[in-house]
Amino acid sequence: MISVMPKQDQRSGFLRVVAWNIEKGKRWELLEECLKIEAIRTCDILCLNEVDDGMARSRNLDIANEIGVRLGMQVIFGAAFKEFTKGVGDERSAPGENARGFQGNALLTRLPIIDSLNLQLPVCRDFFHAEEKRSGGRHALIARLDCGSGRTLTIATTHLEVFTTTRCRARQTGFLLQHIGAGPAVIAGDFNTNTFERGSAFHTFKSLVRLMKPDIQRAVMEPWTREHLFDELAKAGFSWTEFNDNAPTCRADLTALEDRKYVPAKIRERILNRVRELPLRLDWIAGRGVEARMPGRTITELPCRPSDHLPITCDLILKT
Repeated sequence: MISVMPKQDQRSGFLRVVAWNIEKGKRWELLEECLKIEAIRTCDILCLNEVDDGMARSRNLDIANEIGVRLGMQVIFGAAFKEFTKGVGDERSAPGENARGFQGNALLTRLPIIDSLNLQLPVCRDFFHAEEKRSGGRHALIARLDCGSGRTLTIATTHLEVFTTTRCRARQTGFLLQHIGAGPAVIAGDFNTNTFERGSAFHTFKSLVRLMKPDIQRAVMEPWTREHLFDELAKAGFSWTEFNDNAPTCRADLTALEDRKYVPAKIRERILNRVRELPLRLDWIAGRGVEARMPGRTITELPCRPSDHLPITCDLILKT
């Protein structure tokens, strides 16, 4: 779905990209306040994950278009899931019922859109029988943008699977890369690079026991050493170092993990006595045929916290 907003003049010389998992937009008033900060309101491309459309937990708003109206940007929304519940936890007590009941990715831009594709990625999890019952799967929203003077930029925003293995995230990344053409390109979003193997009792048990290691916090903040998706990106000519900093974009509450049931209570308590919250670098900007005007950074100056993730940003220059 593409909604066209009035065009605005582009700043000359570089493109400001922001990527953010907005946790469904369910804290809309706080999210709306964050749109006013300079780093977000001046962006040229905004890549969003976990975007609701017609969900009771987010007041049944079309969140992507609400943001587009406030920022004066064109909007592409790509549905990933049809939801059959109101969500999880306190989301289920949201007043009213779901109107349309979709969640997905969104791409907002000030540049002319040439074409777009909502690509379903390889399935790594049974979503219908999960706690949050839904159909669909992880997607990547891909668009070609007109940068003027005959130049184009391919931009993709994606949300990779968390309840799976590092190999499956790499397979999803490889599939996405097959659908990105030649030339300058940017992939941004929540890659879920938590470095743990999940998705089964065996994998989860091994991963949670790994939390007992003394260097665990350092290890999870260097996901390129364990997540095979970075190998896929490198083989396709993408880099990420200059477009990101080393700050955590999310902090995992280990007491609330959905798959903690796989671990015996005594072992679980030993782990939680040692570490209850884990800083993670889950969100990334990767580029090919572009360079950073200055190093990418995590946006920490938010006036409030509408999401469990922080946004990231980088000013990009197309290579000649």
